[in-house]
Amino acid sequence: MGFPKKMMAAMCAVILGAAGLAGCGSSTNGSSGTKTTGNSNAKIKLGYVPSTMNNPFWQAILDGVNEQIEGKSVSVQSVDPQADQAKMNDMVGDLIASGVDAIILGPYDTTGVQPALQAAADANIPVINIDTPVDDQDLVKTVVASDNGKAGSLVAEDMMKKLKKGSDVAVVNCPAGQACIDRLNGFKKTAGDYFNIVQELDGKGELSTSLTLTEDILQSNPNVKAIFGVNDPMALGAVQALAAHPEMSDVLVYGVDGSPDGKKAIKDGTMTGTGAQSPEQIGKKAAQAALDVLDGKTVDKNIVVDTFLIDKSNVDQYGTDGWQ
Repeated sequence: MGFPKKMMAAMCAVILGAAGLAGCGSSTNGSSGTKTTGNSNAKIKLGYVPSTMNNPFWQAILDGVNEQIEGKSVSVQSVDPQADQAKMNDMVGDLIASGVDAIILGPYDTTGVQPALQAAADANIPVINIDTPVDDQDLVKTVVASDNGKAGSLVAEDMMKKLKKGSDVAVVNCPAGQACIDRLNGFKKTAGDYFNIVQELDGKGELSTSLTLTEDILQSNPNVKAIFGVNDPMALGAVQALAAHPEMSDVLVYGVDGSPDGKKAIKDGTMTGTGAQSPEQIGKKAAQAALDVLDGKTVDKNIVVDTFLIDKSNVDQYGTDGWQ
């Protein structure tokens, strides 16, 4: 019923431009920075929209997507919004105008992505939401994400084995991201009143910001026994700050991700552990969900990818050259 999808895509591009989401008319290999992988004569075209490609986590997801479509008549057009939600919305408009059949999307701003999701819905293009759930999940077919609550819980369990009850710990969080909120909630639910959380600061998900914050934590809380960075970059910021304080070398540092750099720090003993994700599995499951939806199959509204603890005892099993 209604307009054919290609006509709807063209109309949607006009609507997006009028709504301040300009850029739909640009070349798919021009200012939008679109890169295409997979079958060049593909019958099915997928769009891949991460929050940024300036983070190997998102490249690892794309690697999983490409692995899942290998040998199929499927291509993937990927873009890089560079952690700019307005730019992401523009790029979704570009993908709609180019005629993609489905979009795999990890929002930068779970609310600000709404215009892009609505544009895709209006064009009858299904969206597979990855990593961080969008606010309006009625506009996505499924959410493919790590079990972030479990990742935080695993960190708490390991930390409780190593520290006495009442120990001072600090948290460097990124409350703008739902995934980070879920990780911290999992940590707190498992730890209960076991620890005394002396500070909980916003590291914005970044190494450099977290390094500065950890310096402040160490100065104001000389008895801190552990720092929980709610992703690996924030944990690595804590690791760098602690490097300047050899007298505090016994402070434990945990992250969440299982990134190559995080695993290297675990291997060299400067980081204690990480609640590990598998971005390649997220990519594989997201790609398969997109193909299933296009094939008329029903997919689960939430597809959960397991998390697990990586520490000194098993880091060699997962290696430090890439993601697991």
